[in-house]
Amino acid sequence: MAADASKAKGKKPSRRRDRPSPRERLLASATNLFTTEGIRVIGIDRVLREADVAKASLYSLFGSKDALVIAYLQELDEKWRADYYARTKDLSSAEDKILAFFDQCIEEEPAKDYRGSHFQNAANEYPRPETDSERGIVAAVREHRRWCHQTMTDLLTEKNGYPGTTQANQLLVFLDGGLAGSRLSRSLEPLHTARDLAKQLLSAPPADYSI
Repeated sequence: MAADASKAKGKKPSRRRDRPSPRERLLASATNLFTTEGIRVIGIDRVLREADVAKASLYSLFGSKDALVIAYLQELDEKWRADYYARTKDLSSAEDKILAFFDQCIEEEPAKDYRGSHFQNAANEYPRPETDSERGIVAAVREHRRWCHQTMTDLLTEKNGYPGTTQANQLLVFLDGGLAGSRLSRSLEPLHTARDLAKQLLSAPPADYSI
């Protein structure tokens, strides 16, 4: 009987062993609160309560709330890139891969309750960063945008046969406007309009290019 009890006990991993690490819980809590309510309005004590993590763990893992915000944005960026690569892995044309940026946003927005771009929202909360850590937050946002711009530029270069920097700038303006419009109108119509504009731009004959 004792052996059976021991065996049964061995089959059940403890809840503590299955529980996410303090770092994972802090990031999950931050993501939930920052994406739904904003960053500055959320005090660190609220993040700690939801994560069920002691304040000492926060400071040992991240050092400050601003550092947690940077980690949250970096994780958001990593997930966005992974989702994009999964979406485009079977696509062959550069045009379809570019339009996938718009398709991904169109798919995400209803589930996000039309919150718009979390990266834009974060940057809007720090219009004049005053500290190194606040500048780090803005830098994390810019890194996501740099990746989007570079990815589009490379795809346009592949499609047209010459550098696509200018068109990438135009496409990002469409995407920015579509996200902002969808947040304001709480509908997908602005994003669909942005995608249509992008498709028109991509379908137009390439402008003459000379070195």
